[in-house]
This record gives sequence, C-alpha cells and structure tokens, in this order.
Amino acid sequence: MMQKAIKRYIDLPRHCRTAIITNRDSVANLLIAAMQKYGYQVQKNMPAQWGFGVIAKSLNAHTQNPKQWLHLVQRVIVGSREPDLATIIAQIQPNDLVEPNQVEGAGLDLRMATLYTAPDWVETEAASFYCVSPVRVTEKHADKSGYKSYLETGVKLNELLNRTMQARFQRQFGLNLIPDSLYVRSRGGNISAGMAIKTLNNGKQLVIKGLNLPFILTGAAEDLRYAWYSGLGRSTARGFGCLEIAQ
Repeated sequence: MMQKAIKRYIDLPRHCRTAIITNRDSVANLLIAAMQKYGYQVQKNMPAQWGFGVIAKSLNAHTQNPKQWLHLVQRVIVGSREPDLATIIAQIQPNDLVEPNQVEGAGLDLRMATLYTAPDWVETEAASFYCVSPVRVTEKHADKSGYKSYLETGVKLNELLNRTMQARFQRQFGLNLIPDSLYVRSRGGNISAGMAIKTLNNGKQLVIKGLNLPFILTGAAEDLRYAWYSGLGRSTARGFGCLEIAQ
C-alpha cells in the first residue's frame, strides 16, 4: 500500500551504551542501507527528498578536539513527504538498522531499537518549531568560488529557504521563517550551530554550520507538511533540518 507521507522514530533503550557516533555519517549510512533493502536508489548530485535527525547525548562535551567527540544515540527521526520514499521508510524493521562496515562490529548498530510512526500531520498554515538539527541554506561566496552557509534571519533567508525547497521538490514554496526574538536576543544574536557530518581522510571532522533556534513557520498548509516530514532546507540526508513541534 502506497504511503503518502511518514515520520518514524527510532528509539534506543535507556540501558543501551553501545550506539556511539562521532558524526552523522554513520547514521546516514545506516539509514541508506536500510532503505536500499526496500528499493531505494541513491541519486547522486540530486537534492534529497527525505531527511533525518539525531538526538544524542554528548559523552565528552568539554573536549576541544573534534577527533574526540563522542555522542550516544538516543533517538533517530527519519521521514519523507514523497510517497515512494515514505513507502520505503515505512517498511524498515529493527533488524535492518545496522551500518555496513568491512570491520566486524565497527558499524553503528541500532537493531535493539523500537520503531514507531508519528501521528498524521494536522493541516495548518503556521506552526511553532524547534530544531532537532540545524537548518541549513547556502549562498554563493562573493568571489563565486563556491557556497557558504547563510546564518542570518530575515527576507534573504526566506528567499534562500524557498529556493532550496523548490530545488528539492520541483514545486513552488512560500515559506516564511519568523525567529523567536526573545531567544535570539538572549543569545546575543548567536543562533548558529556546527554539526559534524563526516570524518575526512586526514582524520579531521567535517563540521558545517546551520541555524539553530526556535521559530514560527508560516506558509501554505502543504508547504509546512513538506517541511515537517522531509526536513527544512538543504543537506537533510546529512542530518540537517529536522524539526519538531514546540510544546
């Protein structure tokens, strides 16, 4: 049966002490491998139409050395608004949740997790969200040498955000992100956060920044549905842009 949209929670038991990651790459590899069992094909150089986020506990929060960053996974959230992808994600079982690795026992193993599906999204044209993971959009460097993360709120952010969502889903978006002004002022305007997404060949962590703040998102009901299920912004298949409703 075709699934219109889905958001699934992968919860680890409290006693689990083995689901340790240094960056989000292990989780991405695990999810992609699980989805491939049910027909998912990675499309290179194409923006992802699905997304995930990770809730993890830092095991050494005070270290200044990125090589030593360790996080204990507590929950993984994965979803998509696209029916084909939603149908694939709906089929994932606990036994599928192990990261392929040539070294026995080295891959992330979440097979002890419990999976459940979020209730259907309630149609609305405005909702209060917080970031499970930073929201990322980019703009070109002034010298046109590449792209950099855009880390401010306002009209330009909304333009970049809608452009990114349009590129991902081949449809028009009219989203408007309204930051929580009290939160922004309390942080002195510092609303960005870095997230380690992979380990480079030299052993260093690749850390990329995005916006991390509570906000109200407005737009057409269908636009918010896409953001909720598939993630907001770009790099969602790297773990960016996962949202939850603010209580």
